Amino acid sequence: MYLVRPVDFGDLPALERLAQEAGIGMTNFPANRERLNDKIASSRRSLQTDVVQPGDESYLFVLVDTSTNTIVGTCGLEAMVGIDTPFYSYRIDEVVHASPQLQIHNRISALFLCHDYSGTSRLMSLVVDKAHQNATALALLSRARLLFIARHPERFTKRLFVELRGESDRHGYSPFWDALGKHFFTMDFKKADYLSGVSNKHFIADLMPRYPIYVPTLPEAAQEVIGVLHEDSAKSTDILLAEGFEFRGYVDIFDAGPTLEARSENLTTVSQQRIGKALIQPDSLLGKTHLISAGHLEDFRVTAAKAEPQAAGLAIEKDTQERLQISSGSRIQWVVL
Repeated sequence: MYLVRPVDFGDLPALERLAQEAGIGMTNFPANRERLNDKIASSRRSLQTDVVQPGDESYLFVLVDTSTNTIVGTCGLEAMVGIDTPFYSYRIDEVVHASPQLQIHNRISALFLCHDYSGTSRLMSLVVDKAHQNATALALLSRARLLFIARHPERFTKRLFVELRGESDRHGYSPFWDALGKHFFTMDFKKADYLSGVSNKHFIADLMPRYPIYVPTLPEAAQEVIGVLHEDSAKSTDILLAEGFEFRGYVDIFDAGPTLEARSENLTTVSQQRIGKALIQPDSLLGKTHLISAGHLEDFRVTAAKAEPQAAGLAIEKDTQERLQISSGSRIQWVVL
């Protein structure tokens, strides 16, 4: 069985292991002990802060295999990006070049450096141990953060986005970076990705060309990966698409991985979640598997278990109650898995 809960300082070694396994391209989850420790501290501080509207808070959660009490995954949320420095992306758009005299009218795809997502909440850092990349674990971890957003809407913007990992190989070669980024820096993709993860992306954006990049002028290999998803992110991306996230023509400035966005109220988990009382039923349940959450902020917990909606609340088994650390009558939140 699995449980999602907020991260704690004792989880640092497990996060280091997951970051190493994630490899290159997970910019917001670097394999750097100091940076990961800072993420834990920021999450704990954010959960202890009274929030009226979103600011510089961030939240990090871990996926626990309760059978062994080991951490096998992590995911995070940023309440608002671009507060201190602009959050840069490439917007894919078209430029029209026309000559009435020659009767030529061309629409050329181009990349525009922008910070359209500044001031927006971001989903990030979804990493799961390869041995636990099953449908239940991935859905639980990904959708748990949406239940958290639904539970605490004042902490996030209505517009949400997530940057997905783009094409690169295990040696750190990115066709897009090789065609564009490396010409403005004296570093390869692996180093740029790491430096951005342990500091921030604005130092990269400061050196990127400000003028539109005409896509046809890039090598074919670079053109082919614009907006293309890394194969390791396919399963988690399917969950986001099923929730209602969409591609709106934005890509990452490093590897050109796609960015998905949505309005929180349009997401399946947010719109269909229910809140009520926990009804403890000792016998085995035959109901559907649900995502069930309980607790407030630091005590937030989410698990997946059989449950039966009833007029008075949600009937759950005793072991589910124990996993969530609740009792009969406790306030819980649920949605069908």
